[in-house]
Amino acid sequence: MSGPAVGKISGVGRALGGRIVTNHDLSESLDTTHDWVVERTGIEERHFVADGENCVTLAIDAAKAALEHAGITGESIDLIVCATSTSPESMPSVACLVGEAINAPGVGAMDVAAACAGYTYAASVASSMLGSGIANRVLLIGADAMTDIVDPNDRATAVLFADGAGAVVLERGDGESGFVDHLLGADGRMAPYGRAGHPAEEQKLSQNGREVFKFAVKVFPEMVEKLVARNGISLDDVQYIIPHQANARIIQAAARKLAVPQGCIVTNVGRYGNTSAGSIPISYPDIYDDFEPGRYIITVGFGFGLTWAANLYRI
Repeated sequence: MSGPAVGKISGVGRALGGRIVTNHDLSESLDTTHDWVVERTGIEERHFVADGENCVTLAIDAAKAALEHAGITGESIDLIVCATSTSPESMPSVACLVGEAINAPGVGAMDVAAACAGYTYAASVASSMLGSGIANRVLLIGADAMTDIVDPNDRATAVLFADGAGAVVLERGDGESGFVDHLLGADGRMAPYGRAGHPAEEQKLSQNGREVFKFAVKVFPEMVEKLVARNGISLDDVQYIIPHQANARIIQAAARKLAVPQGCIVTNVGRYGNTSAGSIPISYPDIYDDFEPGRYIITVGFGFGLTWAANLYRI
């Protein structure tokens, strides 16, 4: 199925909440310890938004960093796609506010809501827009301020989630580098495993951690194997697999099933926590300079809904 690639990454950027919160900090208000959190999640610290910060400010800062890295300005962007589930307002969209902040008047802008799978869903939208000719350059963002919807007194979620955003600039490219395939899935019957379904006035996230773990460990390697098989490549052709940074134990269990070298799996949940739609694009600045042309990157997202998606990108 592998064909012309669309959506070459030409710039990357990220922004993290301004407050670094350690496990020791959380233990002051939660019945937990540093060792307990590390053992079950792999997380040692995470970033929370500071005063004056929210999902929009994170998205804007990540977008500006990606534009600067690409050496371009907002005026050259044709479309802005932002994956988020924590917009502080129902309207306007986060993407629309990013457009205002980067001086991109009149540019199409949309949000994509697929929770922790948001970036992988949004990447399929962005590459499709490039492939169709609707856009020549897309700003693709994943941003979430999870502390807005997490109950700080719920140990099951408060130790996991954090705030951050990542952004990439995508060019239509020459067909050699870019996205070549996508997988998308969802099943609302599994919503009770992960839900923010409380009344609107108390929108707090809850999840069945055990069931989410079992689901993620199953669907993560399945998507990787399917993308590899239907595009006629092998895991040896894949330089990086970037999973949603949900939990180190999920990532490790899936890596064992795939039998890939540990260095192939990008993991930073220990430093940043689970930033939902932000977690995959937040990873790019750490690996961008090491990209090996001709090899592949697989990005894998899974989250509330339940939703799941994966992308195959040729470097």
